[in-house]
Amino acid sequence: MATPRSDSLSANERVQHAFAEEEYRGLLLATRVRMVALAVIAAWLTVENPFPEIFFYYGVLIGFGVLGIAPLALRRAGLYAPWQRYLFALLDVSLTTIVIMAPNPLSHQPALPPQLRLRLGNDLYFYVFLTAAMLTYSPRVVLWTGFSAAIAWSAASLWVLSLPDSFALTRRAQWRALTYNEAVATLLNLHFVNLQTWGRQVVVLLIVAGSLAAVVWRARRLVMRQVEVERQRTNLSRYFSPNMVEELAGSDEPLRATRTQSIAVLFVDIAGFTTLSANRPPQAVIGLLREFHRLIARTVFEHDGTLDKYLGDGALVTFGTPRVGAHDATNAIHCARAIIEALASLNHTRAERGEPAIRIGIGVHYGPAVLGDIGDEQRLEFAVIGDTVNVASRLQELTRVVGTDVLVSHDLVDAVRAEDGAAELTGLTEIAPQTIRGRDGTLRAWTLTVPPAGGTKPHQSSTPPV
Repeated sequence: MATPRSDSLSANERVQHAFAEEEYRGLLLATRVRMVALAVIAAWLTVENPFPEIFFYYGVLIGFGVLGIAPLALRRAGLYAPWQRYLFALLDVSLTTIVIMAPNPLSHQPALPPQLRLRLGNDLYFYVFLTAAMLTYSPRVVLWTGFSAAIAWSAASLWVLSLPDSFALTRRAQWRALTYNEAVATLLNLHFVNLQTWGRQVVVLLIVAGSLAAVVWRARRLVMRQVEVERQRTNLSRYFSPNMVEELAGSDEPLRATRTQSIAVLFVDIAGFTTLSANRPPQAVIGLLREFHRLIARTVFEHDGTLDKYLGDGALVTFGTPRVGAHDATNAIHCARAIIEALASLNHTRAERGEPAIRIGIGVHYGPAVLGDIGDEQRLEFAVIGDTVNVASRLQELTRVVGTDVLVSHDLVDAVRAEDGAAELTGLTEIAPQTIRGRDGTLRAWTLTVPPAGGTKPHQSSTPPV
């Protein structure tokens, strides 16, 4: 049975597709359970019934087995149609009714009066089929099964009542007119049909069917609500990092109180983007940005970072938001290295397409920053502001002056060491202290050299190390 690709379906179609899959699994489970149950019943009937009348019951069990296997076989053959669910439910209850009311033609014993057969409690078997109908995950099928059982049992009762030797008391006044002994004698009469019992059986059957249908309907609503929640989370993930989505989805309130906490901040920007995009059609420029942004997002998320925002041809990334982690600084420098490695692979692909290589600058700093929601009640944005953010941005700008791809602060290096992440400091070289625009004094800084892949010459610093 061919199944459509889930990513090509709408939200409602995905729900219906999911229910169709669960219905198939439910049908498979119901078929297996039915086969096991029929085997157990066959063993019991073999002990309970003598030869040759046992063969009648074997035939009945085979019939129920065929009714159980047929829907599954039709599905696997690609011949499934929705109306078949109603047909097989009707056939199940019809066969059950016939077996209850029909005498065993192979029995040597006199058959029980059909009036008595109505009183043996065999109508309870209908509830087994109601339970099985729930596996279709369709309230309509459950209701149909209950309605079919009520109709089948009513038809059997009316047929028995129509027999010449049957009688019934149709009015309550007739019961009140009987003495105690007459009432007992009436109830014990083999040809008496108790219409009150029939009415209760039908009413209870319909009530149970309606209740089970409501349960199935409720289950479907819960599944649909869950699918809607997942759809909303998917939409959120298009605008927020996974850790931010978890935070937003798990709380009805804004992202905690405004606070100051130490975080790692990474700025990345395409060097010479204006020249790179000059004289290129708009589609090519947007395609380049999407390719670059996709690389950044994937790499940042792999290192537990938060993609705060895209800045045209760059991005602001934080580590330690909205909650501080044990390895925020280490993750930041690891992410910077991974971005350079991923970009080398992307540039190799671009070279094969005859496109120019992308050069970037990355600045990383660690320190205290102010975190909180800004905006109003209708439009909030989780903001990260402060000197740490500004310094990271200035370091990214300085990569062009220094002549390196990655420039990190000494504060970040100290934080990595404090996190026992010294192994991530491989390839770092301290350079002369740098003057940061808008900040007094100088800042100790380090360049990061990533070993080249495939023999490509790395971008070396033009500033001599200290």
